Amino acid sequence: MKKQKLVVDFDYNFKLFGIISPASEHKLAWEMNEKLSIKLIKNTDIKINFLNNKNLIISNFLFEKEESILRLLKNKSVGVPTANHLFLIPELRQFDYLLIICGFEQTFKPENVIARLTQISVVQNVINLEVLKLKSKENLVF
Repeated sequence: MKKQKLVVDFDYNFKLFGIISPASEHKLAWEMNEKLSIKLIKNTDIKINFLNNKNLIISNFLFEKEESILRLLKNKSVGVPTANHLFLIPELRQFDYLLIICGFEQTFKPENVIARLTQISVVQNVINLEVLKLKSKENLVF
């Protein structure tokens, strides 16, 4: 019997920022709300089940407006012992949080986002990342 493959091209039409911060997710979201004049709200955690029996539970904060989404994700899985950290994007394990901005092209230009976020006292560093260069970019498609 002839096998057929399903090939899916995902749309990675969003900006991705890596954030290094020792702050709790709620503290960082509150600070970002103040600095960016947004309203990030704790949303249902994202659950990802992999074929190798590894499961991720990713903390998820969301701000939506019409056709635009701003999402703050914790890069480390919630509820996993410290020694066994599982990461949403394993090649970016140096980042504590990932910020996804889809839409908002006029409001949140990458250089302005970086400038504003680096003014937050609990943020140590922010970097604009190239999504297409990531090996695990499929983990960012929800």
